[in-house]
Amino acid sequence: MLSTMQIFVYPPLGTLTSVHKPQVRFRVYFAYSLAERVCAEAGKVEIWTNIYNDEWQGIPLEHVVSDDTHPELIFIDLKQLESASSMLQFSLDIDVAALPAHLHRFEFTVRWRSSHLVDWKWVSGFEHNASVIVYRPLPRTRAPVSFWQQQLKAMLKPTAESELTSPGYIADSWHASSSGASCIIRPQSSDNDILCQMAAVERYLAFVRKDHFWIIPQYGSSSIETGKFEVVILLVELSSGVYAALMPFSLGSTASHGAVLTVQPSNYLCLQPVSRIRTESVRVAVGFNLDPHTAIQDAMHRVQQSLPPLRGRSTSLPEPAPAHTCSLDRNRGYCTWNGFYQNVTHDGLISTLSAIRNAANQGDELPFAWVLIDDGWQTVDKYDGYGRLHDIYANSEKFPGQLKQTADSLTKLGIQRVGVWHTLWGYWGGIDPAGPLAERYKLVKCHRKWTPVVKSESDVWLISPESVHAFYDSFYFWLSEQGVSFVKVDYQAAFESLDSYDGRSSDASRKLIIEMYDAYYNAMEHAALKYFGRGSIVYCMAQSPHLITRAMRLQQQCTTEDVAAERMMFRNSDDYFPDVITSHGWHLNCNMTNTVWSRCLSKYFIGDWDMFQPQRAESHVHAVARIVSGGLVYMTGRAADFTADSMCDLGINEHMAPHAQPLLDSDCLFADMTKAPAILVSTIVVPGNDSVVIALFNVSSDLAVTPMSLCSMYSTAIERQNGIQGASFTLSTAGIAHPSSGEYFAIYQRSTNRLHIVPSTLSLFAIALLPLKCDTLTMTRMVSLRSPESGAVLYAACLGDTSQYMGAATVERHVHSVLLSSSSGIDSPTLLHAHTKQRQWNIRARIIPGTCNVAFAFSATEAAGSTCPLALSVSQVRVSGRDISDSADWNFDTKTGMLDVKLSRSTASTFVTISLFA
Repeated sequence: MLSTMQIFVYPPLGTLTSVHKPQVRFRVYFAYSLAERVCAEAGKVEIWTNIYNDEWQGIPLEHVVSDDTHPELIFIDLKQLESASSMLQFSLDIDVAALPAHLHRFEFTVRWRSSHLVDWKWVSGFEHNASVIVYRPLPRTRAPVSFWQQQLKAMLKPTAESELTSPGYIADSWHASSSGASCIIRPQSSDNDILCQMAAVERYLAFVRKDHFWIIPQYGSSSIETGKFEVVILLVELSSGVYAALMPFSLGSTASHGAVLTVQPSNYLCLQPVSRIRTESVRVAVGFNLDPHTAIQDAMHRVQQSLPPLRGRSTSLPEPAPAHTCSLDRNRGYCTWNGFYQNVTHDGLISTLSAIRNAANQGDELPFAWVLIDDGWQTVDKYDGYGRLHDIYANSEKFPGQLKQTADSLTKLGIQRVGVWHTLWGYWGGIDPAGPLAERYKLVKCHRKWTPVVKSESDVWLISPESVHAFYDSFYFWLSEQGVSFVKVDYQAAFESLDSYDGRSSDASRKLIIEMYDAYYNAMEHAALKYFGRGSIVYCMAQSPHLITRAMRLQQQCTTEDVAAERMMFRNSDDYFPDVITSHGWHLNCNMTNTVWSRCLSKYFIGDWDMFQPQRAESHVHAVARIVSGGLVYMTGRAADFTADSMCDLGINEHMAPHAQPLLDSDCLFADMTKAPAILVSTIVVPGNDSVVIALFNVSSDLAVTPMSLCSMYSTAIERQNGIQGASFTLSTAGIAHPSSGEYFAIYQRSTNRLHIVPSTLSLFAIALLPLKCDTLTMTRMVSLRSPESGAVLYAACLGDTSQYMGAATVERHVHSVLLSSSSGIDSPTLLHAHTKQRQWNIRARIIPGTCNVAFAFSATEAAGSTCPLALSVSQVRVSGRDISDSADWNFDTKTGMLDVKLSRSTASTFVTISLFA
């Protein structure tokens, strides 16, 4: 709640921001109540800055009047600001070309006063000035390899010991592209762990290993301070304006090809294999690009190209089990963990789901299609980090009818698919050496070091590499017979906590542990493919360099059939902790930032952002985050959490359209958004609809207001999706585009159900969000269709299902023009042609199966380029050739130009045809 007036500044004060655009834009927003209107319209606001020279000076900002004629449209529902009843905004744009040629960095703060009769007031102290780095636009033409070699030389300086003789590393295998280049570097000597010294760094984003199991982002400026953490991928913004990504890897003889960087004081980089075996051949792939995401993608692609094929897999893959009709990523799920923890039982689960079905007011249906039985169902000696698996069967006291009884009961409740949890070792502490599994399979005694998960060292017994295939084959065969069709495999990187194998020496143990690591993966994946089919594994606690390089090698071997099939699920961050209030913003930010690298593995993996719990203050933002993630959406909790109101508040529809993973906006890459007074922004391209969904999250603890250039974000998202940075976007729809008529966008705001039709010339749009709140803007390029007789132009866009946050993904084919056959009443196949009658158009769009609602946006003008609007009317709506005469099935708002149409859920694609006239 705003108890006093709040002032928001962009670029945010107290932060380091970089500008790669032609203008430096300043915005100041005053949120206030009428009783607190101390800054009247006649007031004055200035930035106090050294932007032009070393002398500090005040530069006034212009007061912006927010009305329909001004090119800045504020997407702010002032009700969410509670005590604030209004907002003032002030703006200043400075052309980079007008700045001193030598300027690279400047600082500023903001001062204001209501009149010249009062003293200036400062928004913050000078210790909280904003720092801004200014980059002159680099040419978008293809640069010679020598340019990128110079960037490498400026970034990686030789160490003090080697600078008199050589740089300490060798860079070769250069590959150039239209906007960047990549290479492989290797140490010149294996005697020194220090590779080089990083220089010319302005900002960095390091993906570091929190422990053996999870990767988290760290941020900073010129001094890279990652402490004790190992760096898996390092992205830096150089003083030249170029982005560089570094990813270490190993080409050694062991099965692991992971390597890490560590950063010592003064930015000295050290390189070592994850195996810690010094004979391993370590390398670093480096990607340079004018776009940061492409730099990471290029570096990871070079690693993938350099890795050898995966041994012991491609020649012996079993015939996969038939694909399941219930896809995990297109249906909602339920996990038992936060509802039961390790106390899950058959009776408890069935009674809880029965109560949820009644409480959620879903009639005879549950609000989810699949169930994951998490930790607590197995036969172990104790349910903790030291517990050992006694046998593969379920605990008979908790599940007296084994899993078969539970799966059958869940099926009767409407659940379509059942999965179970286990660790890669079987259980947290491995196998019980005195149990029946020890009689059936050979075990190996290993020693486990202290880890953050199991906070003491201990001995563990594991199934030997030569026996593990038989174990997993028997285990998963039994699970499939019990009605289980997918698994969540946890604690996967635990092999890295082992330091002894069967009492052997350290180097020999490390090699054998790595080989066992790979043998377990092969055995588990083979058995899952054989008994559950593709897309049946959720990889958890697996964010290790070993699995990342393994995934790359799997992608090398993916056939066309594999790519088309369901992908595996990969936990994208550490756990969701509902009761740790401070963790929610961090969890969302970590997941979104980790997609910067995990989306490069999307050929084989789908991101899993973990479960979430309804009926909590932060439930809605978690639900929307899971929806835009493009991965799994599943819930947890007790029956009381699943009321009709709580489910409605989540905004999750039963049908979820598949879509790509989000792409984090570049302005959010190099700052911890949980601490920045700004909004976390990402984009998702929907190619079939020429749409870009802009997902907005406030992961900080304060109200945030951020200006965004939406039209620029749209173009950048399309360019990145197409892999053509800096190239112009070509319309992919079947509409007839008329460049002279200008471009228009339909922008639909999910939280307010508002539609805005705006020209592409609009500059900035301001967004305001309260802490742990979110929103989505669906931005669709409108197709322009001109009437040949009258010259009138219709602008049209299909928005998809606006009841869904990712409803744009329900559109298979965007708006196009059609002819209607009056004799048959059936849509003609003739497309791309406006109707012959004056000021009349017939348009069509194709919607994916299972969609219940679809919306369109329309606007019309007298002629191309005209600003004179025409009043539109809808004369007919047809769904797959059937005339919908009942006005209850559709509604056209003539003021906004938005048409809503109700659809009957169909198993086939739906064609919606609309006749309009002006």
